[in-house]
Amino acid sequence: MHEYHGAVQIIEHAEDLCRERKHNQVNKIQLLIGEASGYTFDVVKNYFEEVSVGTVCEGAEVTVRKAAVMLRCPNCNELFPKRLLQYDCPICGTPGNPTDAGKEMTIDFMESEWVEEKGDVLARVIQKQDVIEFFDMLAPSWDDDQIIEPEKINAILDYAGVKEGVSVLDVACGTGVLMPDYLERDVAKITGVDISNEMIQIAKDKFHDSRVEFICADVEEVELTEAYDVCMIYNAFPHFVNPASLIKCLSEKLRMGGRLTIAHSMSRKQLDSHHSGPARKVSMGLMHEDELAKLFEAFFDVDVKVSNDQMYVVSGVKKGHNSRI
Repeated sequence: MHEYHGAVQIIEHAEDLCRERKHNQVNKIQLLIGEASGYTFDVVKNYFEEVSVGTVCEGAEVTVRKAAVMLRCPNCNELFPKRLLQYDCPICGTPGNPTDAGKEMTIDFMESEWVEEKGDVLARVIQKQDVIEFFDMLAPSWDDDQIIEPEKINAILDYAGVKEGVSVLDVACGTGVLMPDYLERDVAKITGVDISNEMIQIAKDKFHDSRVEFICADVEEVELTEAYDVCMIYNAFPHFVNPASLIKCLSEKLRMGGRLTIAHSMSRKQLDSHHSGPARKVSMGLMHEDELAKLFEAFFDVDVKVSNDQMYVVSGVKKGHNSRI
């Protein structure tokens, strides 16, 4: 799994470089991978191709240059390659000391350009810190600004398989907007994860039920101790930097036969209009339901696709088991 996270970091680095260059397409990336890095190029490449979908790196050619493990002589400061059972400096014969050379896994060089047809891809590259600051700022008034529509929420929770006895992972839970609805359905456990500390603090102050816990973290980085029956992303999906990476990550946090649901209580058109103002900086726009379903397909059997003037829902069951939530 460290190769997967390494591939994600490479893509994030490439996005930063594109931003600096004012480019929106990466054509070629050469990776520098040290012999002692613990990374296998073919595995990194496979993950790179998988998680780069929808990013500036999609379709890029990926090559590698291997870096030898290097030692440094404490006597003459010579840097020299480590050989099998040979650690002595070739100049003075003094045993060399370890260095970080040979442990790297980074971008060696990258070819990129601006492609007019791709338009504002760069503008849609979200900075995680911007997302944190944006929602920290909104947290104090978040609950007051919510429009609660019980019929829509109940329909979404039905699609999501939220029912008595299930465990729920609520991703980007905010101040816990859906917690009363989960509890009303008598779920066994709810873990709410959100990247905004201000949102999480408000949620913790509101809910003291022993079945509910809140974690302030990036869901793609946090270690959870159990697999869940249900994972919900409600009114939050466009704020994630890499949708393909997120879906893969969440599949690993669900048990076999568990269900992932991505839902909004408004239409795509309404949501994109809603995000055209201050939220534009931290929103990638809501992709077509067929495009999202395609991202699901590697890990989930999609059996719900709803996109109308009332709501947007894509939901599927984790592959590898016949049960349905």
